[in-house]
Amino acid sequence: MDGGLRMDIEIDGVYRVKFPFVMKDTSYHDATGEFIPDEGWVPGCDGEIVYPDDSEMVADDEGEMVLTVVDIHKPGRFPTRVFYTRKFIDPDGKEFGKNKLYITTVPTFERRASGYYFEYRVKD
Repeated sequence: MDGGLRMDIEIDGVYRVKFPFVMKDTSYHDATGEFIPDEGWVPGCDGEIVYPDDSEMVADDEGEMVLTVVDIHKPGRFPTRVFYTRKFIDPDGKEFGKNKLYITTVPTFERRASGYYFEYRVKD
């Protein structure tokens, strides 16, 4: 059973979601083999151990995940599918992400467009 659209999902709609970021070592070797040290923002959280036997998700800062709906299609008796692209905007305002097409069901898209997947804390 499809259940219909619970969120107002529209073709060409843009959905911005607050998203956690962590600062990571993004060092690399260039074409000549020279080591290039670097740091950069990576979407997501790190797990931190909380004494004694627990952990929590922690982010260094927050940016955004931007979902853009390309199309919505109901293939016969199967659930409605949402076709969308995803970009990120890091805490410094830089936009990045591949121009890849994602396909998912309406309930899954609604969950993605409603916020980050887990509870997390932003470091002071």
